[in-house]
Amino acid sequence: MDKTGQKWHKFLPRAALVGSLLKHCKDHLQIRQELREFMNEMKKDSQKTQEDLKDEDSVVREWYIRRKSNAASVGLTHRDLLMRHQENEVCHICRKEFEACEEQYPCRICDKVFHKDCVLSLKELHPSHLTAIKRANTSVGWSCPECDDLSLLLKEKDLQSIIDTFDEEINPKGGQITFEEFIEYKKKQYGRHVTEDERKQFDLEFRLVDTDGSGTIDWWEFLNFQAKTKIASREQAELVHLLTEKEVMMAKIAFSRLDINNDGSITEHEARKVFDEYFSCLNISDGRKNTGSETYAKHALERAMSLDVKEMGSVTWDEFLNGQAQYIIAVRPNMTELK
Repeated sequence: MDKTGQKWHKFLPRAALVGSLLKHCKDHLQIRQELREFMNEMKKDSQKTQEDLKDEDSVVREWYIRRKSNAASVGLTHRDLLMRHQENEVCHICRKEFEACEEQYPCRICDKVFHKDCVLSLKELHPSHLTAIKRANTSVGWSCPECDDLSLLLKEKDLQSIIDTFDEEINPKGGQITFEEFIEYKKKQYGRHVTEDERKQFDLEFRLVDTDGSGTIDWWEFLNFQAKTKIASREQAELVHLLTEKEVMMAKIAFSRLDINNDGSITEHEARKVFDEYFSCLNISDGRKNTGSETYAKHALERAMSLDVKEMGSVTWDEFLNGQAQYIIAVRPNMTELK
């Protein structure tokens, strides 16, 4: 493998690479060794992700797995695309170069890197960044304040609509939405009382919106939550233009891993093979095999093939990116530390 190949290999998605590597391992001892090394790396990555989420309960861990089932992020972490420690790298805030001893805090969405102190010194910084930035160099990653704020992508009328909903429709006491007020808001949306199962789902949703884990939803948190709905209603082509270069690159790599024969389209057979292999590698916290892996793989397959808008039996790159854009943008905000 030449230097270019070695460099490219670093950026390949961990889990989804298995299928294509196996195909090339029949007669090449050197590649067999690479496969063994790759499998060890993949195992370490899975263990690292579990370590990062060890304090979360089982419901949240399974939600995180389902979140990663999105075809745009199969087998990928933001670290797969980081080019760290480049010469003359500067902090996006203070514009000073990083010293050799200084730790860089990269955004998982854009290409900017920061000093931690520079970020935490920003005025009107949401408290959630105090914890979220600690994950910048983990498999979970961190979104910088700009990428974390989806309201920057809103149109003026959409922003006004969200303001009216918060101030008039919900009108939370003290300016913070409690869980009971959140449930009342949901009842208005549904036009009826919610079931016990729905209440449990809303409890998880509430905690996901409550990014600082305070037990209430403030204006900024509610704004980001509602912004996802507004953004998703736009034309797909418009959303594609909102993606960062890193997001498009990650989507392209994910697409190439699903496109096993590299013919420019993804068939159902190819997608099933990749998702089955990926989810079979995920274990639940006590070390037992994840019994829900087949279900996750099935859902991921259905979502991937639903992008075949021309109904040709395969998904092209344009269909893939157009269909995934809203989901890629929706996961920009930092993950909450659910309690």
